[in-house]
Amino acid sequence: MASSEADSRLTQVLVPAFDKIIKNASWRKHSKLAAECKSVIEHLNSPNQNPTPASPPSSPSTQSDLDASSHPGVLLDLSLSDCEIIFSPLINALSSNYIKVAEPALDAVQKLIAHGYLHGEADPSGGPEAKLLSKLIDSACKCHDLGDENMELLVIKALLSAVTSVSLRIHGDCLLQVVKTCYDIYLSSKNMVNQTTAKASLVQMLVIVFRRMEADSSTVPLQPIVVAELMEPVEKADVDGSMTMFVQGFITRIMQDIDGVFSPSTPTGGVGSGVGAHDGAFETKTSTVEGTNPADLLDSTDKDMLDAKYWEISMYKTALEGRKGELADGEVERDDDLEVQIGNKLKRDAFLVFRALCKLSMKTPPKDAAADPQAMKGKIVALELLKILLENAGAIFRTSERFLDAIKQYLCLSLLKNSASTLMIVFQLSCSIFISLVSRFRAGLKAEIGVFFPMIVLRVLENVAQPNFQQKMTVLRFLEKLCVDSQILVDIFLNYDCDVNASNIFERMVNGLLKTAQGVPPGVPTTLQPPQDVAMKLEAMKCLVAILKCMGDWMNKQLRIPDSHPLKKLDAADNSSDSETPTLVNGNEDETVAGSDTHSEASSEVSDVSMLEQRRAYKLELQEGISLFNRKPKKGIEFLINANKVGSSAEEIAAFLKNASGLNKTLIGDYLGEREDLSLKVMHAYVDSFDFQGMEFDEAIRVFLQGFRLPGEAQKIDRIMEKFAERYCKCNPKAFTSADTAYVLAYSVIMLNTDAHNPMVKNKMSAEDFIRNNRGIDDGKDLPEST
Repeated sequence: MASSEADSRLTQVLVPAFDKIIKNASWRKHSKLAAECKSVIEHLNSPNQNPTPASPPSSPSTQSDLDASSHPGVLLDLSLSDCEIIFSPLINALSSNYIKVAEPALDAVQKLIAHGYLHGEADPSGGPEAKLLSKLIDSACKCHDLGDENMELLVIKALLSAVTSVSLRIHGDCLLQVVKTCYDIYLSSKNMVNQTTAKASLVQMLVIVFRRMEADSSTVPLQPIVVAELMEPVEKADVDGSMTMFVQGFITRIMQDIDGVFSPSTPTGGVGSGVGAHDGAFETKTSTVEGTNPADLLDSTDKDMLDAKYWEISMYKTALEGRKGELADGEVERDDDLEVQIGNKLKRDAFLVFRALCKLSMKTPPKDAAADPQAMKGKIVALELLKILLENAGAIFRTSERFLDAIKQYLCLSLLKNSASTLMIVFQLSCSIFISLVSRFRAGLKAEIGVFFPMIVLRVLENVAQPNFQQKMTVLRFLEKLCVDSQILVDIFLNYDCDVNASNIFERMVNGLLKTAQGVPPGVPTTLQPPQDVAMKLEAMKCLVAILKCMGDWMNKQLRIPDSHPLKKLDAADNSSDSETPTLVNGNEDETVAGSDTHSEASSEVSDVSMLEQRRAYKLELQEGISLFNRKPKKGIEFLINANKVGSSAEEIAAFLKNASGLNKTLIGDYLGEREDLSLKVMHAYVDSFDFQGMEFDEAIRVFLQGFRLPGEAQKIDRIMEKFAERYCKCNPKAFTSADTAYVLAYSVIMLNTDAHNPMVKNKMSAEDFIRNNRGIDDGKDLPEST
């Protein structure tokens, strides 16, 4: 079956475990299990004999049995069939739901992993070897259901050993099961030490998965995380630091045991030592999870958490949810619950874990528990883990289309939901995640940042009189970190304030800080207490000073003037305490220079000042014209034509009204309904720009009216809908016998819509009433009811 050396090693690990299982097994309930254990012990003590199952097979050996007996296994140099026989009592013991039997089996599995005796891939979608290992790991995961505190620690130990192991490689659904088990132990355990150990183990697993993905290797050097950084602020139950020391020792011992088996010459040390060649992917210390004082966990009274342009956010959310299957490089994702098709297993593992964390962060507890930190525990830890991932992301995570798509599809949806939370710690974590996206991922997330910056930051910042104090202080501290990085500010200005189709984010941010620094205007009612007002003014002034300083330093660099005031790097203060660890700011120091080359427009536009000035001036003049249009449409169009922002032809004006953002829809409708010559021509050109071919009549009306709101005057409505009917009949010549029929029906549909949505109308029109009102409109004939 195996060499005597292999038998000797297995005997040392398995025989004591099987003896303990036999001793603790119930003679009636676990008789088969005890017999299996005795059979394996007999073989291990008598290596010349092959082990036999406790119950001999009733049928002759099949070809598959013969293949398994000669197929390489997953335990030392044993065959697959021998491995199955040895694993059988272990798996049965783990599944026995009896602590005294499961505990020695789980301890034996952990030792097999730690000593490097198990080898191969554990993946339920793989071959027979992978499925066997996956079954063993799955059985170990289920042991946490026993609810015993010692078993919880043993489960964590076995699972962390499995993920850390180089010879045993956990992939796919098996890896997700391991992560989910540690997550469940963190949520359900009543022991604070076990909770902290589970959380620290989760972070360590994420470090391993993403480090291996970045290095594209399962043998990349790994170091234990610094547990103390996950414990800030210090837990009440750990005033003397004993719990932190225990968890740190727990993690470090497991990492060193695995490291000692596979690379005994590798020196051990703190997080970040000896791993500087892998592009910053978790190679520095794990970033501190931003803590929140329990006294600050007050319910927010600010229920208006969404941006004023709610329709824009809703459309964005719909677009996000509809992007399933849109992935780069021809990779296909058929459905969330089906196989994710990524060729590289390490990248696939990282993708699956990241997606799982995003989904866990979106889980919503019952409404009555939404403000309870304990009920929100799962959401909070998922957000904390996402924050750690993003703050330490490497080059592949930051630039790969696959991972950028995952951020857009899953993380942005999580931000959309969690930024509306009334629980402060959730809002704070959402802000921290967003600052990581702005600092490290902005090159590939221009549109997303353009949506979330106004929604998360500017909405809170611009509320001067009646803000939620804690939220606004969180945003101001967020901006203080942002304002020390001149490249971020330049990128924001170039990509948004100088983009005709984007919001003026930099301008609105500075104006919001200025108004906050000035305080609440006299005579305006406010919810702020005087000390709170002073604190916000001071924080806003710090941000404004930081902006001026870093902009001056940035100009000095462009002009090659020596910098007498070096820029503070983002989070430098947090990282300075670890003298052995390079600072991780917008990447490491090498990445900062290289990363700046990837920013979408900064490197090219900064060198061409005249083009930058033209773009900014064009946008300002265009916005002035739009603002004038929203007050007086005719003068606005005249201004835009004279400023060469819009052509003078009816077609060009119509295209502007149809495509420009920021125009008042009601005033567009008023302008199109005018009877003056130019307005009439523009209206005709506007309607003729639509292609209604193949559309149902109601769908065509809906598409047509999306761009403007019908005016209140009947004559204006009449002119617009008459032209619409003519255009619809031209695109669909067989739909109606004449344009008059389409005109009457269109007018009738509009009246139906008014009747349905006007609260002043008490007796609503029924379907039968609508049909009766439209009888005989088709040259004296009735239209088919299906129309």
